[in-house]
Amino acid sequence: RYAPDPITGLAGRRAFHDQYRRLAAVARRRNNGGLLVVLDVHQLKNINDQHGYAVGDDVLRTVGDALIEATRTTDLVARHGGDEFAVFLPDVGPKDVDVVLARVRDKLAELSQKRGLPLTPRCNVGVAYSQAPPDTADDLLREADLDMARRRRPA
Repeated sequence: RYAPDPITGLAGRRAFHDQYRRLAAVARRRNNGGLLVVLDVHQLKNINDQHGYAVGDDVLRTVGDALIEATRTTDLVARHGGDEFAVFLPDVGPKDVDVVLARVRDKLAELSQKRGLPLTPRCNVGVAYSQAPPDTADDLLREADLDMARRRRPA
């Protein structure tokens, strides 16, 4: 129904919101929660400026592939726009965040090395959890963005 993102092949923003609604409804019917993870590629503009857009596109593809490989087939992975990715993990709780993020980091390092990227991409991350995922992802996305801003602040 929606064309995939032309660089990563992932669902785009509109497809994410459409598929999220379906997954959230299923999670609510089963009395399960869901975890939303938002990632933005750290300094993508600088990567493009220093290494060129082809490397920047390779970085985006590598992040997308790492997210796919680090998550389950039942999870929703999308390029939400620009340098931002969104992942909705139904039936996953806040206690599992560190495990999920560690898998993503490991896959990023592994794929970057295999593909000969001049760097291992780093991502800023924000997470939001709901015991009963709302009909739309908007509130969870806002919460995840706020969490990302908190995590960026120096302690």
